[in-house]
Amino acid sequence: MKNIIKSILGAGLAVSLALSAPIASADDFYIGAGVYKSNIDADLFSDEDTVPAAFIGYQFIDLGVLMLSAELGYYDLGRYTKNGSTVESSAYSLAGVAYLPIGPFFELYAKAGLASVTGETNTNNATTNIDDTSAFSGVGFALDIFDTVDIYAEYLTFNTDINPELLGVGVRLDF
Repeated sequence: MKNIIKSILGAGLAVSLALSAPIASADDFYIGAGVYKSNIDADLFSDEDTVPAAFIGYQFIDLGVLMLSAELGYYDLGRYTKNGSTVESSAYSLAGVAYLPIGPFFELYAKAGLASVTGETNTNNATTNIDDTSAFSGVGFALDIFDTVDIYAEYLTFNTDINPELLGVGVRLDF
């Protein structure tokens, strides 16, 4: 009889703990777009450009203290012309994003993934195509102004021959 009571109490305790534990939820899909200052450091020169970016993501884990997402993005890396040389490139990316909420309206995040960078360089009428898959990473923060609208700022760097770095701001909409 004692074993039955212990089993019932143990099962009741396990169910109580399971029901009181934080339940993982997700905001599902989100989209975003922003304006970035792109800076490259190529063999020929360094230069800046103002460029657009857009992304779509899916938040698959929200534990309250940590959120994880997968994200597809497009980043225009800029068009640069100096002394007869031109560099133009863009990237499509696949990244994992980890968010750390700081209070009810603010979150820090880091992203890392792979980027397919394409473009071309033109020096003295000799054109070279850029076709590279490389790692990229970044950090940022977001301000949740409404429950489904975030204003974000982020810094990204792409590990390619032209070493583009982007610093931008934008809007993210959660669905």
